[in-house]
Amino acid sequence: MTVRTGYDVTRHGASFLWLELTEKCQLNCTHCYADSGPTKSHGTMTTGDWLAVIDDAAAIGVGVIQFIGGEPTLHPALPELIRHASARGIATEVYSNLVHIRADIWDLLVECRVRLATSFYSDQAEQHRMITGNARALERTTANIGKAVRLGVPIRVGIVTVLADQRVEQARRLLTDLGVEDIEVDHVRRAGRANADADVKLEELCGQCAGDVLAVYPDGAVRPCVFTRTLEVGDVLTSSLRDVIESQELVTARAAIRNATENSRDCNPTCNPGCHPGCGPRCAPGLICNPFK
Repeated sequence: MTVRTGYDVTRHGASFLWLELTEKCQLNCTHCYADSGPTKSHGTMTTGDWLAVIDDAAAIGVGVIQFIGGEPTLHPALPELIRHASARGIATEVYSNLVHIRADIWDLLVECRVRLATSFYSDQAEQHRMITGNARALERTTANIGKAVRLGVPIRVGIVTVLADQRVEQARRLLTDLGVEDIEVDHVRRAGRANADADVKLEELCGQCAGDVLAVYPDGAVRPCVFTRTLEVGDVLTSSLRDVIESQELVTARAAIRNATENSRDCNPTCNPGCHPGCGPRCAPGLICNPFK
C-alpha cells in the first residue's frame, strides 16, 4: 500500500481525510473540541453516506483516513467502514479514547493493519477523572494501551495539558513503561467546550489544513479540519467530495488559514498532515509527521 506524504498548499485536492463519525462519547472531557458526550448522537450521515465518501476519497487520491469522533468505536458501522477503506487501498487510523474496544474491533485492527491514536492526561486516576468525568478512565485506557502494544497495533499518544498541576512527566514515564514509543505533549485547542463563545482562531491552527486535508462531520458538513468548526466549505449530503475540493469556498478557506499561520508554522515540508487533536501550532515530529511510518 502506498501512503502519500507531504502536502502542497496550492493543490486543490486531499490526501488526508478526517471522518468524524459521531458526536457520542462515553466521556465528558472538560476541554473536548467537538463538545461530544454520552447524550449526543451519531448525526445524520448514514452508513451508505459514509461509504460513498470513502469511495469519493479513493477516487480523488486520498491516501489516509482517520476515523474520529466523539468516540468512533461507538459507531456501529466502524468495522464496515474500515474494511471498505482498506479494500479501496486507503490506510486508516482510529482516534479513540480507548475506554472500551470490542473484541471484533481488536481483531479488525490487527487484520487491516489499522493504527490507533489516543489522548492521555496523567498517571493519577483522580486527574483523569477531573478531566474526563469518568472515574475508571485511567484504568481502562491504560489497559487498552497495553493491549495494543502486546498485539503489535501501532499506537501514538498525545498527553494533552489541561490542568495547571497536571502530572505530565509521570504520565510520559507510565506510557514508556507500557511500551509506547510515539508520545508527544500537546495543549488544548480553544474550540468546543474549551471555548463556548467562539470558534478557534485561525492563528492557533497548526497550518496543515491550508494544504490537502479535509474533515467530514456527522451532519455531512465539510471543513478544513476538525478544529475549524464554523468554517464550512461544503456538504457531502448535497454534493460530492470532488465538488467540495473544486469549490471556491475551499480555496478561500485554505488561503485564509495559510495567511494566518504561515509565519508561525515550523514544519518539515515533507511531513504527512495527520494532525492530532490538541497538537501544537507546529508540525510535531513523531506525532503528526509520517504517522504511517
